[in-house]
Amino acid sequence: MIRLTLPLPPSMNRLWRSTKGGTVYRSPKYTEWRTPAIWEIAAQAKGRKITGPYKLTMEVVRPDKRKRDLDNLLKAASDALVSAGVLEDHHCEWIDARGVKEGPECLLIVEEIK
Repeated sequence: MIRLTLPLPPSMNRLWRSTKGGTVYRSPKYTEWRTPAIWEIAAQAKGRKITGPYKLTMEVVRPDKRKRDLDNLLKAASDALVSAGVLEDHHCEWIDARGVKEGPECLLIVEEIK
C-alpha cells in the first residue's frame, strides 16, 4: 500500500485549454499543480511501484462550501501517479473517492489487488 498526500487537484474541467486553431494544451492552472505534484508523489513513494491491478482511494477535504464534483478530481491525481512512475493507468480495477471533513487536502491510497 502506498499513501500519498497532495494539494487539491484541479477539476477535470480545468485541465485542458485550446487555441482558436484547435491546438489543445495543458492549462496553466493544471501545469502549476501537476509539476510539483509529480515531484511530491515521487518523493513520498520512495521508489515503490505497483505494476499490476490496483485500487485507488481518494479522500478530499473540500476547501469551501462550493458544489464540486468529486469525480472530476480523479483524472489529474491518477495521471500524476502514472507520470511519477508509481503505477500504470490501464491496471486500475477499483476506484473509491469520498469527501472528508478533515485531513490533508487530498489523500491518495494505492493498493495492489492480488
